[in-house]
Amino acid sequence: MDDKKTQKFRLRLLEEYQKLIRSINRNRLAEEEIKLENTEDEGDLATISHNKELLYNLHESDFQRLKSIQEALKRMDRGEYGECVRCGEDINEKRLMAVPWATLCIQCQEEAEKESASPRPVLAGMLKPEEAEEPEI
Repeated sequence: MDDKKTQKFRLRLLEEYQKLIRSINRNRLAEEEIKLENTEDEGDLATISHNKELLYNLHESDFQRLKSIQEALKRMDRGEYGECVRCGEDINEKRLMAVPWATLCIQCQEEAEKESASPRPVLAGMLKPEEAEEPEI
């Protein structure tokens, strides 16, 4: 990949990085607001609990993406950006435009997703009687 294109992707990664930092800060402020809420109402407590879990998941997702962006910037510095870490082939530029922190080409990404999929799906109603849990009453 030439220097001009690499710089374009570097700017894109840095923009995304800044967006994530702002998102993380907003989530922290929202988390502080939730901590300040004091209620005994079961409905409100359930809503607060749900909101906390949602914020936690958003936070984790943002941090994971932040880490991926940092790794992409390191790969750029080493001259390895845009190369598939699995097969070594170039990652298509359209893919990098969509996901600038991508580490796998489309083919390797598809293979990785197939490998991580459950090897043996369990169909509803197909459990053996000894595997089925009795519902709590």
